[in-house]
Amino acid sequence: MPEKILALVLMSVISASLLAGCFDAREIDDEVYAISVGVDKGSEGRLRLTIQYPTYTGPGGADSAGGASGNENKKAQSNSLVHTIEAPTMLEAIDMLNTSISRRVSLMHAKWVIFSEEYAREDIAGHIAGLERYNETRPSMSIVVVRGSAEEFIEANESSIGGSLSKSIELLLTQSKFTSLFPMVEFMDFHTAMISSYKCPIALYGGINDFDFENNTTKLDGRKGIIPGETPRSSVSKRELSGMAVFHTGRMIGYLDAYETAAYLMIKGKYRSGMMSVPDKSFSDKNIIFDVHKSRPTKIKAYFKDGKPVIDVTVGLEAEIYAIQSDVKYEKLELTYELEDQIKSFLLDSIKHTIKKSQKELEADIFGFGENMAGNFFTIEEWEAFNWLSQYPDVIINPSLNLKIRRTGTIFQSYEKIDRKEGDKD
Repeated sequence: MPEKILALVLMSVISASLLAGCFDAREIDDEVYAISVGVDKGSEGRLRLTIQYPTYTGPGGADSAGGASGNENKKAQSNSLVHTIEAPTMLEAIDMLNTSISRRVSLMHAKWVIFSEEYAREDIAGHIAGLERYNETRPSMSIVVVRGSAEEFIEANESSIGGSLSKSIELLLTQSKFTSLFPMVEFMDFHTAMISSYKCPIALYGGINDFDFENNTTKLDGRKGIIPGETPRSSVSKRELSGMAVFHTGRMIGYLDAYETAAYLMIKGKYRSGMMSVPDKSFSDKNIIFDVHKSRPTKIKAYFKDGKPVIDVTVGLEAEIYAIQSDVKYEKLELTYELEDQIKSFLLDSIKHTIKKSQKELEADIFGFGENMAGNFFTIEEWEAFNWLSQYPDVIINPSLNLKIRRTGTIFQSYEKIDRKEGDKD
């Protein structure tokens, strides 16, 4: 009995000593938390890594997280600091930065990893695979490809509204829900697609906007042709996201503009909302502005016909009229049906165009149709031997669209404008 009591006491003491305290704990102010990570092509086969992190007391302050060091960027903004270094790999570069920054660099709160288009068109698969194994990688951080330099994009990354740069990045990424100008792409989505036999990866597409209104030659046609850096706008913040980059395994092979990205989101059933316009048939210089919403999940049927793979895609949308620039009363039932057909034709054309581009130009199944087609095979071995991604350009895809105009904004009918001539009395 005494032996049992002694053993119990010893176990209690050992357990208490093991559970008391955290020998490997890290204090919050012992680390700097990178919120932006950028990768460019370096010299001599190396990569150039750029990190941006918030400071604790303000840019360049006496107790700022980085301190003054040789590789610190000349410009500190939005209570953040930017560092750039060249190294063979991303993780080595982070370790090398720790030799000049007084606190350890952590990726636990990184919002996005940004690759320059030049680097992404070579191959980023090795870096994505390395980050997948790294215990500080956030599955929810976004993957972005930028036109030009990732370093310059990060230097231009500042908050013009509010002081929190981290919050600003989060809100920028969620704009996809309200505009549908770019998709939501998280690290885990990208990595899963990169190693998948069902689909090809996509990433956000970004750039720096230095638009010059004085020398403007851009002709806008709705969302068509809008890519990062070419939107006619002037703003404090130069960064912008628009469209999506398309990959085959780990190499970027092309992109979709904002118009094509909206169609992609409709096919995927992820289109939330977005303003669009079509010309008024009665007045060529007038437009009808409408908002589009998803009404029901996209239906996909995959099967073989005469030995060839066939995909039937049915997209369900509904529209709400927000503005009628002419005096035509499209709220009347017979005119509503005409407008409905016009909007439906416009959207279906964009869906067909985007599918055709994915097959003939990009040759990449960005929609994940392979997940539906795989159900026609009995074993994984049969599916992998079929090699879906190489078959995709020749697949017969039949898109269709169900669309209804459900609402007409906050008014029930349009009113004719009163034409007041000179001399008329009230």
